[in-house]
This record gives sequence, C-alpha cells and structure tokens, in this order.
Amino acid sequence: MKDQLELLWELQKIDLDLKHIKEERERYPRETKKLDEKMSIERERLQAEKGKVDLLEKERREKERQLSSSQEKIKKAEGRMSEVKTNKEYQALLTEIETIKGASSREEEEILQVLEEIDELKKDLSKREKEVAVLLEKTETEKKMIQERIAQDEIAWKKQMERREVLSKQIESKLNKLYNTLKEKRQGVGVVNVRQETCQGCFVHIPPQMFIEVQKNKEIIRCPNCNRILYFEGEGKAK
Repeated sequence: MKDQLELLWELQKIDLDLKHIKEERERYPRETKKLDEKMSIERERLQAEKGKVDLLEKERREKERQLSSSQEKIKKAEGRMSEVKTNKEYQALLTEIETIKGASSREEEEILQVLEEIDELKKDLSKREKEVAVLLEKTETEKKMIQERIAQDEIAWKKQMERREVLSKQIESKLNKLYNTLKEKRQGVGVVNVRQETCQGCFVHIPPQMFIEVQKNKEIIRCPNCNRILYFEGEGKAK
C-alpha cells in the first residue's frame, strides 16, 4: 500500500499542476483582452486630441478667411474716398472704415489666440504620441510573453498528461476511483499532506495516534473532517 500511496501522492501533484495550467489557460485570454482594451482606449484618446487640433485648424482658416474679407472691404471703402462729394458722406465712410478695421483687429487677435492654442495642443499631442508608442511597444511585449507562456504551458500540459496516464495505470482501480471521487468533491484535491498533526486540506487537527499512523504511509487513512486521503511527506517518517 505504501507504493500505492506514493503513486497517488504523485498523481495528486500532477493534477494540481494540470489545474494550475488550466487556470492559466483561462486567464491568458482575459489578460490579452485587457491589454487590447487599454490600447484601444489610448488610441481613442489620441484620436480625440487630434480631432481638437483639426477643429481649431478649421476655426483658424475660417477666421483668416473673415480677416481677408474684412481687409478687402477696407480697401474698397478707402477706394471710394475719392468719390465722396459731401462731408456727411465722407464721415459715414470713415465710420464704416473704422468699424471694419475694429472688426479686423479683433479677428487678428482671435487668430493669434487660436494659433497659440493649436501650438500648445500640438506640443501635448506630440508628447502623447510618444507615450502611446512606448505603451504600444510594452503592450506588444507583454502579449508576446503571454504567447510564450501559452506555448510553454502546452508543452507542460502534454508532458503531465502523459505522466498521469502512466501513473493511473499503476494505481489500483478501487483506489483510483476513490481518489477521483474525492478530487471532484474537494476542489481538485483528494490527497493532502499532514504537517504538525494538521490536515493541510482543511487545517483541522487530527488525533496524535492517527498522525503516527499517517507518517508510516502504509494504509489509507482519511481526514476525520474533510474525508481526504492523508499522506505524510518529509523527513522523520515513522518506520
């Protein structure tokens, strides 16, 4: 029975490894998705910032068109000065020119303000583009590492499954069936180690005499609390 228990303990360790690999397999797609979503958000933010610059450029062009129109109106108005015949008409034309010049001056100030805003946004945009480029490179590296871990896990999974098949054939069918039943009921753990008279499955103290027998690993002894098969691993095993 000692050999059977040792085989069973080895099988349990393999099953725990397989469980871990399975959990990792399920986690990797979630990690990749998070990385993709993060990059998508950063790209959208960057695009929104570029959109702000584009809108301001459009606003600048519109104000420059208005300024050009105002300057053209001033030239035409000044060109009519020689055609004025009365003082009243002259004063009205001067008022018109001054009004247009006032509007033109405001348009020039607005254009300068927009240009300053565009310049600041472009500086921020350039900085953000560099940051996103670094983040993208880092993200791609992380995704590559995930792919490498997936490949490594596939190799480990295959190796452990092959080993499990060999061990399963060496374990008595009745014992194997018991182990599988316990494993299904106890979150994948059917055999547990015992340390300092404590079951490492449920962490409940077991009787001293039972602990002495468990250390011998000569018979199937189950935890009085969680019902798992108990195994002793370590130095100082009872003979």
